[in-house]
Amino acid sequence: MSRNGSGTYSLPAGNPVVTNTTISSTWANSTLADISTALTNSIASDGQTVVTGNIQMNSNKLTGLAVGTTAGDSVEFSQLAALLVSPTIVGDLTVTGNGTFQGTGFVLVSKGTTAQRPVSPVAGQIRYNTDNNQFEGYANGAWGQLGGGATGAGGDQVFVENGVTVTQSYTLSTNKNAESVGPITINATKTVTVPSGQRWVIL
Repeated sequence: MSRNGSGTYSLPAGNPVVTNTTISSTWANSTLADISTALTNSIASDGQTVVTGNIQMNSNKLTGLAVGTTAGDSVEFSQLAALLVSPTIVGDLTVTGNGTFQGTGFVLVSKGTTAQRPVSPVAGQIRYNTDNNQFEGYANGAWGQLGGGATGAGGDQVFVENGVTVTQSYTLSTNKNAESVGPITINATKTVTVPSGQRWVIL
């Protein structure tokens, strides 16, 4: 085919024909077949042609894009910009390297019941437990409350508060003791397990 990789088409040898040339199948059929092949391998404006190779844009833009709606669609610029400003991720996200969140807004972490904890937790995972109404993290083979430091009015750090009802069974972390201010109620069918050599002190 007399069409190069840049898209320039050149008529095959013997063309163009001169005036008063007799139509001959030798050159006419060859020329028409070449033109047919060139058109077949072109991208149709109505989108019927399937592209079979990479398209080199030579630093030019694709303009007039519609907003992508399904997997495999291209992403229009304003759509991408909106995703970067307010991203919504459904499913797991793995980030290699450090992450920095800027602004004065918030980071919304996963939340759910104790029964909805990951089946195979990994050290470093954090979530909000809607049964306990507290943030929790997984470390040393167990889930534990995050934070819980002393608080108070203004900048005071005086009061360490704890709940008064055990609503979910709990086992103290290995080689850890615990203390609570009572009275403490342990709901029916729930247990608190204190491993040998450890203590749970209720004041």
